[in-house]
Amino acid sequence: MTPHSLPSRRRRRTLLGAAALVAALTASLAACGSNEPESSGTAASADGPITLQFWTWSLKGSDPGAQAIVDKYHELNPNVTVKLSEVGGTSDTAAKLLAADQAGDTPDVVQIEYRGVPALVVAGAVKDITADVASVKANVDPNIWAQTTFNNQVYGVPQDIGPMVLTYRKDLFDKFGVKVPTTWAEYADAAEKIHKKDPEAYIASFAASQLEFFAAQAAQAGAQWWSTDGNSWKVGIASEPSLKTADFWQDLVERDLVKVEPLLTPEWNAQVNKGKILSWAAAAWAPSVLYTVAPDTAGKWESAPLPQWTKGDPAVPFLGGSAFLVPEKSKHAAEAAKFAAWLGASDEGSKLLLGLDLFPGGNAGRQATLGHEPPKLMPQQKDFYQVTDQVIKNTTIPVTWGPNVNVAQSAFGDALNKAALAKSSFREVYQATQQAVVADLQKSGYTVTQ
Repeated sequence: MTPHSLPSRRRRRTLLGAAALVAALTASLAACGSNEPESSGTAASADGPITLQFWTWSLKGSDPGAQAIVDKYHELNPNVTVKLSEVGGTSDTAAKLLAADQAGDTPDVVQIEYRGVPALVVAGAVKDITADVASVKANVDPNIWAQTTFNNQVYGVPQDIGPMVLTYRKDLFDKFGVKVPTTWAEYADAAEKIHKKDPEAYIASFAASQLEFFAAQAAQAGAQWWSTDGNSWKVGIASEPSLKTADFWQDLVERDLVKVEPLLTPEWNAQVNKGKILSWAAAAWAPSVLYTVAPDTAGKWESAPLPQWTKGDPAVPFLGGSAFLVPEKSKHAAEAAKFAAWLGASDEGSKLLLGLDLFPGGNAGRQATLGHEPPKLMPQQKDFYQVTDQVIKNTTIPVTWGPNVNVAQSAFGDALNKAALAKSSFREVYQATQQAVVADLQKSGYTVTQ
């Protein structure tokens, strides 16, 4: 897989440093070495004990599994103490990191969702850690490294990944005589059959705010919402392949074959428990979420590969997942990169992440899933991890996130929800979002080609 390329912004003077950083993204990843991470900086023992400040939301200090990870690293590196600070999701963490960067007082390691990485790279807020992860490069598949690699330079160590699957109520599919759809056309037929059998039941909800899902749909159909062309950006939110996915969902909404309802609301939770929402097209983390919402339905669900837009083409993008980044102004950058490489990409670290109910990005963690018990939601589906591992092998569609994902989110979610409720044009929402994203890129000094 070709790593992403980030075109530089035509900066005002205050942003010249970040532009220079991005313009310099030309070196190749160092050759693979041993199985354990090496650091390009001075070992911690040379300067005495240090404490690494780690901003995260996956590793909670109250979680025994997280504490076990921290304790294990301290055992292996007695002079390094990792202090966990629980922070919010990517948007909150990114804003805090940029503020800390301006103040010159950043943490040492930060967990950021993949979609938030490009903006931090362009802002010059995170370090190029290519040399630091060279020895563990072979421990993570190229299609996973691609989430944090730009112009062949690595800016983060993958933590977890989201192979996309369809998690569905097998008992109710069987009751209604509905086969698991292998294409989106079959999905639409299944949606119609389910709603005809039970007018209160829907194959799924339509959650307009899920920007990543709709971007993934477009990518699976052959579009890229953001892509690069040399030193300029291209925006494909309103490209024809993307608009065709909009048409597909609009058709289901207009025929009342999906329920217009945000995810994880009290109403959504109640409908899932009642067996009135029968599936969720998401990632391999969906069963864990569903189990927290509807534990009494355990044993009634299964997961299958995501339906295909083109029959016979199993490739899908990842949905969600995050990485460990080292801020540019970390006071212990070399040690921080070494810790990030150990946690996300070493055999030991990636296996430990599996204990946090994550789907590890590292090969050892992935391999360990194959002998792991299936999710509590589907204890009877013994091949769950075999299914998801095959999805990962087929996941060859890279999704490039632009530096202004927040603008797309603001323009897209509410407008699409209003269109769904009013049954007005989804295409117009996609086109308006494209215009907003392009205008923001141009206003910020980027070159945009159409």
